Amino acid sequence: MTALVALLFTWVSVEQSRTELRIAQQGQITNRFTAAINNLGSNSEDVRLGGIYALQRIMLDSARDHPAIVSVLSAYARRHARVPASGFAKEQEGIEESLESPVRPSTDVEAVLSVLADRSADHDNQAGLDLRRTDLRGAEVLARGETPKSRAAFRAADFNGADLRHSTFYGVDLRNASFFQSNLAAARFDHVDLSHASMEEVDLTRTTIWHANLTRADLNYAKLHEAQLDWAVNLTKATLLTANLTDALLDDANLSNAALIGANLRGASLTYANLHGARLSNVDQEALAREFGWYIDKNGNLAKADLTGADLTNADLRGVDLTEATLVDADLRGAKLAGVKLTRAKLDGVRGLPPSLRP
Repeated sequence: MTALVALLFTWVSVEQSRTELRIAQQGQITNRFTAAINNLGSNSEDVRLGGIYALQRIMLDSARDHPAIVSVLSAYARRHARVPASGFAKEQEGIEESLESPVRPSTDVEAVLSVLADRSADHDNQAGLDLRRTDLRGAEVLARGETPKSRAAFRAADFNGADLRHSTFYGVDLRNASFFQSNLAAARFDHVDLSHASMEEVDLTRTTIWHANLTRADLNYAKLHEAQLDWAVNLTKATLLTANLTDALLDDANLSNAALIGANLRGASLTYANLHGARLSNVDQEALAREFGWYIDKNGNLAKADLTGADLTNADLRGVDLTEATLVDADLRGAKLAGVKLTRAKLDGVRGLPPSLRP
């Protein structure tokens, strides 16, 4: 009995010591957190940087404080890198001039992005990356390593209205991210997952997107003039209603079952692209209005597009303009072609084209 009492006393003492230790550790973390927050308000950039990296260390030490720190750092970026109330800042018009004098985020904002990119999202809980209307021109968001698990975690991040011109996203998880009306002109996306991303009305002029998953992404009304999506880009079931894809590079891209009604692909390069089941016709107005919620008043435009070797099987091309398009060795078997315009189109080796539409 004496031994049992002694054992019980020892257990109670150990548990009490553990509780006291946890309380002391939490108190230390609270003090560190308070000091770091105070540093963020300093006029000295060096002090603010110290506060940012102190918060990073606290995230590693305290899963409980992780969500709050994500919110604090996001708010810091919104405050210190705001898009002007008057709209996106005007840049030098020439690409060469922009490259010679690139705009970059301040050192402390770059540090915030680096900390957010390096974190594990396992303890985010309900904390979201709210980077709305931030001026992040020239920013670099990079993966922690080469494996899928080491991708920078920006899933469901809110970049609505952000200025991301000339930015770089490499190895980033951007699933379900939102970029509504953001400016991504001349940005670069490489090895990124943008599946289910909302990119409606986004400016992607001359943007490079390689090794990217854009499955079911929303690119309605997007500007993709001269964009490069010609290296392992998956746009399966993406919606690009009335998007501007003039002179875009989409060679070998996967656009199977994509909605391109009203999209302007004039002069685009789609050699060997997969457009199986893609829809470009607005003939079924009522059905389209029920599906998308509004009427689309024009067909997709493929005039002067290069579709050499492209897979257009089962595509809906009714009434679509293919004037002067190149369809050499393209596959049109099963495609809907009523009213299609093929004036001066190059049709050598094309398959599935009815004799009535051949010159």
